[in-house]
Amino acid sequence: MYENPWLVLLRHPEETLHFCHGTLISNRFVLTTATCGNTVVTNRLATAYEQPTEIVLGEHDLHTDPDCVTASNCSLPATKRLIDSVIVHQNFSTDSYENDIALLFMNESVQFGNTIQPICLPLTSIVDDTDLHMQTIYNTVWSVENTPRQIWMRHVPIAMCRKQLQNIITLKEGQICARIFRKDFIDLDGTAGSALQVDYDGRIFQYGILSLGFPSDVDKAPYVYSDVAKYINWIHSTLLLESLTDKT
Repeated sequence: MYENPWLVLLRHPEETLHFCHGTLISNRFVLTTATCGNTVVTNRLATAYEQPTEIVLGEHDLHTDPDCVTASNCSLPATKRLIDSVIVHQNFSTDSYENDIALLFMNESVQFGNTIQPICLPLTSIVDDTDLHMQTIYNTVWSVENTPRQIWMRHVPIAMCRKQLQNIITLKEGQICARIFRKDFIDLDGTAGSALQVDYDGRIFQYGILSLGFPSDVDKAPYVYSDVAKYINWIHSTLLLESLTDKT
C-alpha cells in the first residue's frame, strides 16, 4: 500500500480510466512524456465541455478510497491536483519521439507522507549499455488490475534495439530501450509516462520514462524510454525557471 509513493495517474474527470502515468519529483512538479503533456487540459484551457485534467497522487487500489489493510490500518484518501502549466521539451519531435519529456506544474503543492513521496533522479547514467551487473529494473504501472503491478524488465543495448526497430522508428540520442523480462502478455495501454526504475545503492531511481511500445510488431519487442539522466539539466533548469516565474 505504501510502495512507489511517487506514482501518479493523469485522468480526464469525464472519463473512467486514466490516459497516462507520471512521477512526482517535487512538491509541485510531475515528470511525464511530451505526448502525455500535450493531452493535458490545464486550468486556463478548461471549458464547460472539457474539464481540467486531474493528477491523482497517493493512489493504490483504484476501487477503494482510502486504501486499507485492516479496518484500523488505512492510508489517507487519494490527493488530486489540477495543472497550471505544461512544459514540453522545446525540441520534442512527433516523428521520432526524440525529447519525449514534459513537466507538469500543479496548481497547489502536495504534502509528503507515507503515500506521497518524490522519486530520486540520477545525475548520471546508472545503467550502462552492457548491463554487466544485470541490474533489477522494472516498470510499476496500473494496467488492467486495480492495484499497481511491477513489470520486470531487461535492459536492451541501443545497437540491438535500433536493429530490432529499424523498420518502425529510428532511435535518437536520449532514447534507451528495455523489454519485458518474461513472456507473459501485459496490457500497457495507458502507461505512457510511467517510470523505468532501478534499485541502486540502496535507493530507487527513475532512469527512464516510458515513451513508445510495439508489442505486436516485434518478437520480444523492446519498449522505448526517454533517458532521464540525459535530460537532468533540462529538468533542473525548467523547475527553477517555473518556480521563479510563479513567485513573480
